[in-house]
Amino acid sequence: MKAGPFTRAQALAAGHSPTRIRRLLTDATWVAVRHGVYVPASTLAAVANDPQRKHALEVSALLLALGRGAVGAGPSAAQILGLDTLDEPAELAVLVNGRAMRGERRDGYVIRRATLPDEHRTTRHGVPITTAARTIVDLAREWPLVNAVVATDSTLRTARTSLPELHTVLADCAGWPGIQHAARVVDLADPDCESALEAISRVAIHTEGLPAPRTQAVISDANGPFARVDFLWEHARVIGEADGLAKYESDGRRNVRDIVRAEKRREERLVDAGYEVVRWGWEDARNPQRLAHRLRGAFTRGCHRQRGRAA
Repeated sequence: MKAGPFTRAQALAAGHSPTRIRRLLTDATWVAVRHGVYVPASTLAAVANDPQRKHALEVSALLLALGRGAVGAGPSAAQILGLDTLDEPAELAVLVNGRAMRGERRDGYVIRRATLPDEHRTTRHGVPITTAARTIVDLAREWPLVNAVVATDSTLRTARTSLPELHTVLADCAGWPGIQHAARVVDLADPDCESALEAISRVAIHTEGLPAPRTQAVISDANGPFARVDFLWEHARVIGEADGLAKYESDGRRNVRDIVRAEKRREERLVDAGYEVVRWGWEDARNPQRLAHRLRGAFTRGCHRQRGRAA
């Protein structure tokens, strides 16, 4: 039998008797992952520590059980594509081509129906799914703004789709419920965003009505370029740095102490160049009002500093 999921009918057609099938299931050589759908135990073990492939196997088994020509979609497609999301999929999600209707929830999965052109389909890890662009538009029609922007930034950052492709799918889905929200998500997306923390921060900055910053801006002084920063508000000479813990983990060349020391020298050089530096982590990013309060204070100090220099 093949390494991936297969049906009882396929096992019988391959020459396995009902008695042998029962024996292979009893001794755990095969595992029943859906009613009448089996997978070799060795395959399950091989994907146990790979979230993308594990989810792809689960969706593949579900598609076999359904037998409807469905594809993995929504949160399932995002998981299989390896996109950044704020939450793990709570259930498997598949899409069937047809007239749009409310999803049917069953045993750990949801089936949705909607128009699915061929150009909105692709394959990943051997499983048919919606393309990255269609996946993002479907998610953005339903997810809260911050969740959808995190996923969209991730898709753009990893070049799984592009802004023109997203706009094409938005046009294909014109008039669908939630499509205006999806268009807002795409407008807020930033291919230069490097992390979920930066995406959450950008949404907080936007929803609090602060000026939009330049992202991944290069800073120079008399000696030339020396730093790339997450956010820059040039009008106030304010730099924003969204610092996740990973930023200070050993990178194989430097230990944590060396990394922290280098970051301190870098910040001192930014201050010497006349910038106000604001750092924040997940707690502030998830509290838009507090982040906005800190940034407004920095804008005030930065503008005062510039007026003082001009005088």
